[in-house]
Amino acid sequence: MIRSGTIYWSILFLILLFLSIGAYQRNSFWNSELELWKDCVKKSSQKERTHHNLGYAYYELGCWDEAKEEFERSLQLNPHYALSMYNLGLVFYRKGMMDKAIDYYKKAIEFDPKFPESFYNLGIAYYQKGLYIDAIAAYKKFLEAKPDYKNANNSLGLAYKKLGQWDKAIQSFQEELRYHPENFYSRMYLGDVYMELKDYPKAMLHYKKALTYPNLPDTKRIRKAILSMEKSQKMSKGRES
Repeated sequence: MIRSGTIYWSILFLILLFLSIGAYQRNSFWNSELELWKDCVKKSSQKERTHHNLGYAYYELGCWDEAKEEFERSLQLNPHYALSMYNLGLVFYRKGMMDKAIDYYKKAIEFDPKFPESFYNLGIAYYQKGLYIDAIAAYKKFLEAKPDYKNANNSLGLAYKKLGQWDKAIQSFQEELRYHPENFYSRMYLGDVYMELKDYPKAMLHYKKALTYPNLPDTKRIRKAILSMEKSQKMSKGRES
């Protein structure tokens, strides 16, 4: 008879093998793209698009410095190329240089205000710096163009939550659920807000709904919070009686 432990490790090995194959295939694809655009740059070194695409291939492989160099070269050839400005913002964000990221997102918006992703990533960078009012303004601009973009309303809600604007935070998380009822993060965030407000029945309602979703992260914290609130309610009833 095969032991259950052996079965477990066999299954785990197959899962890890599958994930490794997926990662290898993605890296293989972008390595192929890298070689393709390196060749294009050799043949057309004065075209901003070839440098931009080479930069993006580097970016997808996590080579931030090489990506930065190619995006900057693209902008030397065309100082108004908004997509390279936007992607430079992504590079600086990845490198943890928020001020630089914000600067390039703003430049991308200046030259192409119809590209909404610049607003969203600008909001994320503002949020990382603790500039929640600015983050809210950027998220709202993005949502004007893409009101159903997954997690955008959650991002807006989290910024409101940081400012203690509970009603607006709740409204944002509920709006996310209207577009994406499967989004368990919205349930978690609603539970967190109601727990902050000490509205334990509503907090437990959303936490328990969150626990019904598959692949929910942080289940230990949520279960612990539910137990704590249930205990608090029992103690409160005991004092009343």
